[in-house]
Amino acid sequence: MMILPIDPNRPLLLLSTPSPQFKDRAAGIPATDRDTGAPLMEASVALPTENGAPQVLRVSIPAPGVPDGLSMGQMVKATGLTFLTGEKNGRTWQIFRAAALTPSK
Repeated sequence: MMILPIDPNRPLLLLSTPSPQFKDRAAGIPATDRDTGAPLMEASVALPTENGAPQVLRVSIPAPGVPDGLSMGQMVKATGLTFLTGEKNGRTWQIFRAAALTPSK
C-alpha cells in the first residue's frame, strides 16, 4: 500500500454535501472507520491545480470530523488528506481519506 499526503493548506471547493458512506448500500450497512469504528461520510471536492484545471476528489471522512452545516459551494480545508492506493485479490484500489473537513475562511 502507498500513502501520499496532500498539502493541507490548499482550499477545496465542496461539490456535494457530505453524506453517509455504505459498505453495502442495498442492505443498508454503513461503512465504518477501521481504526475508530466511527461511521464514514463521503463528499466530493474540487482541488485547484497549478494549470488551472481542478481535480475532483471523492473523500471519505469519519463522521465526527464532519461539522454540521457544511453545504455545497463552500470552501473547506481537509485535515490529514491523503491518497491511498493498494492491491487486494489482484485488483488495485485508490481512495482519498481525511480526518476532518473544516470551513475555510
